[in-house]
Amino acid sequence: MPRLALCLLVLLPVGCKQMLEQIQNQNQNQNQPMEEFTSTEWKFKAKFPGKPKQNEQAVMGVKVLMFSVEQKDGVYGVGVSDMPMPAGITAGNKEGLLDAARDGAIRNINGKQKSSIPIFLDGKYQWPGREFTATITQPTQGQARARIYLVGKRLYQVVVMGTDSFATSAQVTEFLDSFHVIE
Repeated sequence: MPRLALCLLVLLPVGCKQMLEQIQNQNQNQNQPMEEFTSTEWKFKAKFPGKPKQNEQAVMGVKVLMFSVEQKDGVYGVGVSDMPMPAGITAGNKEGLLDAARDGAIRNINGKQKSSIPIFLDGKYQWPGREFTATITQPTQGQARARIYLVGKRLYQVVVMGTDSFATSAQVTEFLDSFHVIE
């Protein structure tokens, strides 16, 4: 199986640009026990199948921190960035920005959207995020599942990408469901 890439989204009006990150250590064992990882600096926690690698990038002037674990058939990732939000941004603008982030991510992986629904993080934040799935054809055939949340000016991106059986596994669902913002 060729190495998989991880697309982590960046919330920009023009959508995602150049966010495919080659992940190493492809030979990690599948189905490792899930371990809770906490970033006190970025105020989130999630269960990963092993300790995530941390990588920082700047995309169009926005710092994006990525935490990821790759396995043989797919990749788990959480991306975090503080977004420059203009004063007076409306609810409609935020909804449009979340849609643009989703659409840009799907474009970056040469995917086709299968589903997209609004989702609330922990049922307590004002703006709904986006939960979506997409088919992918590169670097391998499969699918991506993602949840995007905007909490204040901070964008959280919880993403998995891999083979169909990987992306629909119980472990991937556990990862997606385990994501929480900590105060």
